[in-house]
Amino acid sequence: MSDNSLEPKNIINHMMDLFSNRHPLTRLEEQRQAIVTQDPTLPNYLHVLLKSPYPSPKEDSNNMTFTVVDFETSGLNPESDHIVSIGWVHIIKNTIKLSSAQHYIINEPTVESSLSEHPEVDHTARSLHHILPEQQKTGISIEKAMERFFTSLPNSILIVHGATIEQRFLEQFFLSHQLPTLPIIWLDTLRIEQNTIQHNHYQRDFRLFSLRRQYKLPNYPAHHALVDAIATAELFLAQRKRLFNQAIAPIGLLYQKSQ
Repeated sequence: MSDNSLEPKNIINHMMDLFSNRHPLTRLEEQRQAIVTQDPTLPNYLHVLLKSPYPSPKEDSNNMTFTVVDFETSGLNPESDHIVSIGWVHIIKNTIKLSSAQHYIINEPTVESSLSEHPEVDHTARSLHHILPEQQKTGISIEKAMERFFTSLPNSILIVHGATIEQRFLEQFFLSHQLPTLPIIWLDTLRIEQNTIQHNHYQRDFRLFSLRRQYKLPNYPAHHALVDAIATAELFLAQRKRLFNQAIAPIGLLYQKSQ
């Protein structure tokens, strides 16, 4: 790796930002409070998730629990495509808890219509994500999968690699079910890498498997939701080790570097 930590000249500015009343995490906390107090129709599993205050920006992330999640989808458009599978795993005090790992294949009514209208598209998506037709038929609804996902969360901090897909498909789920968009704390390993390391903008490859190779992490099969979630969890721990070594790793700084 060409850079081992945050540049020293920027550390003071970063630390000052953590104590600002307008830090992005502070705004998310205000949104959380507004949803909890103003939306009495919120499903119980979301109400339980949102009832705890969000961490302060200066809180040490080494002592936190995270959920690393990956969505595999049939395409990039949340309005016309659908989630094929969801996988997630928890990180608890710097340890990836494989006992917490969960993986669900989605089978919803819209899948059947897409099969008849565009069978080649859905077949390609299933093949790419290592899902057999028989597995998809015995999958669960997106509503049930989301309920299980949010029920399993210890907090609203999610780690992803390239947050756009997960963000957009979650927003579409909330919209289609007449739910408020949750103020989730997204930590993005792709953006963390882009924002904290010197690189050649024309040659740098930020794909998950490429970054794992840079960190000398083992190769895993791609495009499986749970495998990608575990792979992202390992990358996140390696990034945080590079950035902070054994020092305090403020959650607010990781969140800023994820934007």
